[in-house]
Amino acid sequence: MLFHRLCVFLIAVVLFCTISGIVDASRNPPPEFETNYTLPPTKTPLPCVATNTENVFAVGLYAVFLLFAGLAVHYWRSRKIIFGLAVCSVIVLGFLLQGCPCPVGMFQNLVQAFIEPSVTVAWSVIFLFALPILAALFWGRIFCSAVCPLGAVQELTAIINLKIPEQYEQFFGLIRYFILGIGTFCVIVGLGYVVCQFDPFASIFWHSGLYYILIFSGIVLVTGFFLGRPFCRFLCPYGALLGLCGSLTTRKVTVTPSKCDQCNLCKQVCPYNAILPPTAEPTPSEKRSDFMKLMITIGALPIIIFVLAHIGSLTAPRLIMLNRDIIAAHLLRAEEEKSVETPGTFPETRGLMQYGTPSEEVYERASQAKKRFDIAGVGLGAWIGLVIGLKWISLVLRRRRTEYEVDPARCFSCGRCFWYCPNQKGQRLLLDE
Repeated sequence: MLFHRLCVFLIAVVLFCTISGIVDASRNPPPEFETNYTLPPTKTPLPCVATNTENVFAVGLYAVFLLFAGLAVHYWRSRKIIFGLAVCSVIVLGFLLQGCPCPVGMFQNLVQAFIEPSVTVAWSVIFLFALPILAALFWGRIFCSAVCPLGAVQELTAIINLKIPEQYEQFFGLIRYFILGIGTFCVIVGLGYVVCQFDPFASIFWHSGLYYILIFSGIVLVTGFFLGRPFCRFLCPYGALLGLCGSLTTRKVTVTPSKCDQCNLCKQVCPYNAILPPTAEPTPSEKRSDFMKLMITIGALPIIIFVLAHIGSLTAPRLIMLNRDIIAAHLLRAEEEKSVETPGTFPETRGLMQYGTPSEEVYERASQAKKRFDIAGVGLGAWIGLVIGLKWISLVLRRRRTEYEVDPARCFSCGRCFWYCPNQKGQRLLLDE
C-alpha cells in the first residue's frame, strides 16, 4: 500500500503543478500597446499533428502498453502491475506524447474522412483507433485499465471511491453514448471537433485551454478523487465504443481463477458497479411476467426510434446558423439585397470577395450544409432512441448467474477485485499478502 500511496502523491503533485502553471499563465495581463491593436481570441487547439517518426513511435508504444495490460489482467492478474502501468501511461503517453493522438476524439477524424473523401486521416490515427477495439474484442477493456492516459489519470487519483446507486449508474451511463452521437453529428454538419474542444485533460497534457475548459477539468479531476473515473464512466464517447466491444469479448475478466465463494468482497471493493451478484432462479410466474415485459420493450423499440428521429428532424434545422457556410450565405444575401450599404461589410463576405468566390458556390455549399443538418438530425434522434430502447431491453432481461460476475461493458480491468478475492492469493503476482 505504501507504493500505491507514493504513486498517488507524485501524480497529484504533477497535476497540481501543471494546472497551477496554466492558471498562473492565464492571470498574467496582456501587454498594452499604444496602437489600437486588438488581441485575437484564444482558441482551444485541435489535436496535435505528429511527424511520421512520432507516429511510428506512438503506435509502437500503445501496442506495447496494450500487450502488457492484457498480460497483467488475464495472465499475471496483478493489481500492482496494472497500477504501475498506469503511472507509466500518464508520464509517457500523457505528458511526453501529450496524449496525442487523442483517444477520446479519434472517431471524429474517421467520421470526417468518411463523409469527405478529400480529407485524409493519418494511418497512426486509424491504427490507434482500431488497436484498442480489437483488444476489447479479445481481452475486454484493457485499454481503459492502464493504457489510455486520460483513464490512467483518473485511476491513479481515485482515492475515496464513493458508490452511487445502480439506477443512477445505468442512467448516467447513457450520456457517453449520447455524446458519441452528438460528436458525430457535429462533424457531419461542419461544427468541428466538439468532443476534443471539451476534453477535460487537454489542459493538463497540452498546457493550454480556455477558462471554461480549466474549470471543467478541475471539476472532473476533483470529482475523480471521490467518484471513480467519472469521465470514463459517464462522458467518454470512445469508452462507449469499447464498452460495446467489451460486451462481445471472447475472454472476459474473471474475478476469481477458481470457484467463487460468494464472499461479496469483489462487489464491495469495485468502485464502478461492474460486479454483478448471483441471481435466484425465477418462478414460473416471474418467467411469464419477464417474457411479457420483453415483448413490450421490443415492440416499443421502433416507436421510440421513430419519435426521437422525428424530434431530431425538427430540432436540427434550428441549429443551422451555427454553420459557417450558412452564415456566409446569409450575410452575402443580405449584401446582395442591399440590406447593408457597403459590400464586404462583414468579415465573412470580405473574405469571399478577396478570394473571388462566386455567389453560386457559396449558396450551393449552404444548401449542402442544410441537407446535412436535416439528415444528421434524423440520424442523431434515431441513435438516441436506439440507445434508450436497447438499455430498456437490457434492464428487462433477467440473466441467470450462479456467482459474482464481471459486467464486461462496465469493467475497466483495474484489478481491484484480484487484490481482494480470497481465492486469488495463490496466483496473484507481486501482491502483498
